[in-house]
Amino acid sequence: MKIDSIEAVIVDVPTRRPIQMSITTVQRQSYVIVRVFSEGLVGTGEGGSVGGPVWSSECAETIKIIVDQYLAPHLLGTDAFNISSALQTMSRAVTGNASAKAAVEMALLDLKARALNVSISEILGGRLRSSIPITWTLASGDTQRDIDSAVEMIESRRHNRFKVKLGFRSPTEDLIHMEALSNSLGSKAYLRVDVNQAWDEQVASVYIPELESLGVELVEQPVARDNPHALRRLSHNNRVAIMADESLSTLASAFDLARDRSVDVFSLKLCNMGGISATQKVAAIAEASGIASYGGTMLDSTIGTSVALQLYSTVQSLPFGCELIGPFVLADTLSHESLEIRDYELQVPSGIGHGMTLDDDKMRQYARVS
Repeated sequence: MKIDSIEAVIVDVPTRRPIQMSITTVQRQSYVIVRVFSEGLVGTGEGGSVGGPVWSSECAETIKIIVDQYLAPHLLGTDAFNISSALQTMSRAVTGNASAKAAVEMALLDLKARALNVSISEILGGRLRSSIPITWTLASGDTQRDIDSAVEMIESRRHNRFKVKLGFRSPTEDLIHMEALSNSLGSKAYLRVDVNQAWDEQVASVYIPELESLGVELVEQPVARDNPHALRRLSHNNRVAIMADESLSTLASAFDLARDRSVDVFSLKLCNMGGISATQKVAAIAEASGIASYGGTMLDSTIGTSVALQLYSTVQSLPFGCELIGPFVLADTLSHESLEIRDYELQVPSGIGHGMTLDDDKMRQYARVS
């Protein structure tokens, strides 16, 4: 099967509510939906960045340009089934641009899986689990609203794991916020925090022990992405797990963090790491180093989330579960199918490919007009 054409479309989907992070407030998510066409079949992938270029070096606009002008011309007419060759071609054609490459690889794997009438997880070796515990992000910026939301989700058996966004208030205010959550939820919930690089090492050294005393079990990226030595010291000096997110994007960064045992957990993200194959390798580095893997998210839509689920279902161990909440914070979906949370766990789609069918009407509704 040869690649006949490749299409990249930017879509802008509003969120149900503002998501407050230390670096930005997300009120809509922009994605690049990539479709690869071959002999009447279509494979679909997705590229994106949380809040645009404020979080990473890519944004929807750059992803589309890279796919349209620098990746697609090299891939047209090549073997749609030879994913390894496609990855090599993309690597030679473009430096970096992980999300653009990831979107194309997702689409190629989806196409191949549909042609073979299997799921992507089958191509990756087979799933080890049919559902994954899912963490919900509390990021309204209002303490009582976060408490009420958490209680409602626990009672409805949707979520009992919560990650709280910190860093947009002062550290003292953050601690007061977390104390209220801890006192209200008690043993009914698991608490994690994401500082999104907002603290320096001195602040983190003071407040991480305080968070641990409140029952927080994991602290994500407390310091700047380019300060792995601080991550190492914080990890060694505290019992609470320290997770790398922004500091982790390439195989080289994964190796360096693992070699120095700088963190306890790796946050896996397909678009951040350059695709499924690269993320598999990062997970293998983590496994070999005794570092836990976590199913991270870029606030992906149902398309990107389903691809991530296909991969995460094959990862040897995910002790902290996943955070694939994108489809549940968006005001609408881009696929005909929806994803299901049952008994605190997100169910892995069982259909062919990644398990989702793109909704053409929704694509037209949210497609950005040039």
